[in-house]
Amino acid sequence: MLQMMLTIKRKIQRFSTVKLNYTFLLLFIFGLISAINLTLYWRVEQNFNQWFLELTLYGSILWHLYQKRYDLTLVSLFPANFIGCCLIIIPYLNANFSIQEISIFWYFLPLITSVGFALLASGFQGIKQFRRYLVITAIFPLVEILVKLLGILIKITVISAKFTSFLLWYLGFDSSTQGTLVYVNNGIIDVLSECTAIPLLILLLKVSFLLIILFPSFLKNIYLPFILSVVISGVFSVIRLAIIALVVTDKPAFNYWHGSQGGDIFALLSFLLFGIIILLLSPNHQIPSSPSKVTSHKSQPLSYSNLIIGISLIIILSNFSLHTSAGLSKATVYHFPQQIPLPGWQLTASEPVSVSQKQNKEIEADNKQEILSGQIYHYQSSGQSLTVNFYYIPSSLGDIRSYYGQFSYLPDLPKLIKPLEKVNPKGHHLQFSSEENHYLTACINSMGKSTVTISQFTAYFYRPYLNPSQWLNLLNGKQTIRDRRCVWGQLSLAKAERSDAELEAVWQALLSYWQGNFPKLKN
Repeated sequence: MLQMMLTIKRKIQRFSTVKLNYTFLLLFIFGLISAINLTLYWRVEQNFNQWFLELTLYGSILWHLYQKRYDLTLVSLFPANFIGCCLIIIPYLNANFSIQEISIFWYFLPLITSVGFALLASGFQGIKQFRRYLVITAIFPLVEILVKLLGILIKITVISAKFTSFLLWYLGFDSSTQGTLVYVNNGIIDVLSECTAIPLLILLLKVSFLLIILFPSFLKNIYLPFILSVVISGVFSVIRLAIIALVVTDKPAFNYWHGSQGGDIFALLSFLLFGIIILLLSPNHQIPSSPSKVTSHKSQPLSYSNLIIGISLIIILSNFSLHTSAGLSKATVYHFPQQIPLPGWQLTASEPVSVSQKQNKEIEADNKQEILSGQIYHYQSSGQSLTVNFYYIPSSLGDIRSYYGQFSYLPDLPKLIKPLEKVNPKGHHLQFSSEENHYLTACINSMGKSTVTISQFTAYFYRPYLNPSQWLNLLNGKQTIRDRRCVWGQLSLAKAERSDAELEAVWQALLSYWQGNFPKLKN
């Protein structure tokens, strides 16, 4: 017993000799920044593969900082430390991010806080010591943005469909393509951007830049990771699409391979193959050893500003950990106007729709969409009656055909019988008929465009990048990069001569209205 007490005493004395110095506090602050960013990333993106890659990034930077702790010149000077504090704290105090509605500010939040940390640690003159870490932090979001833009420009969905069809044909299946559609075994799939090589390519390119910038000794040839990223992501995505096409008529199997489980399997296989090849081809087939230890230098005394920011970050992290909705924006409440003017038509009545919160349990979680509010408008013109139904869906993929099954509980919702897709000056719409009425229906996106399929709707996700007039809205949060909001419209007109033409004219007028009156992203 006495020996145990003496052992504990010696350990306490040894621990008491470890002083909380300036360097240790800075590393602790960076660890807190990393933990907060990772917490927010998981809540907003809800993507384990990307989250794990962010964890690898922060862990690699922290390891590098620890290894170089004696080589860094750390100076806390005003006003650099004050600006650094502001860049670190203020973004978290104003955190108000929407799930799956990504803004430019969200993409570059890690870079902003990393610049704040560099200024806090070494001031303006010493920030160049952190340039490698700032560069890799900036490259991660840029890779995601630029690769997705490239996918749109080269029409990656069409290319993927052709390669998938070729693979199926080579394996002996009767396969054909039409645009993004792949036909095989009496089944059909529509290739979307999320099903192509783009997600895997983004992951592998991020790993490639991480290796080149932070772990160059792993590589004999710096171009090898990029070549592997393109080849592996392309091959594995086509294989997955081929499997999805073959099991499209088997709903459980299709949901498995098309959903997150099938995607995670191919992501894991891609990482393993990428890592094995890199290790086999690395110099001497050895993992680089850690840098040799250097003699410790005298540490700078603790800074009150660093202590304050450390305590503040602990409070912020505790708040994010205890409150699951912290950092997320509240659901936007939207009420349709009591009247929408239509040239040549007289509004006779307008009533809100009592939206039931019924859930279809068979719908995949990734495609979960709910109606937030609705309004029905009744118009008269020359003895004709026009009914306009509008429903606001804040998170959607714009698949009109699925709405008629998912929202069948809505009042007076007709059956979608043999719909005909038509092109209008501002997009696409569906027209169909019942015994008494002609109908027109489509989804209106935040840009005032009309769509009816998932591929049409998602094609507008990254259009703001290409429109300079939208850049300011992207920066201030008024426009998101992946805007899933949809105003679902349905027009109903009694059968008569030229009723189809009248419906299309009314629809164009409504599109013009919504182009300037679409629901705001935030209250």
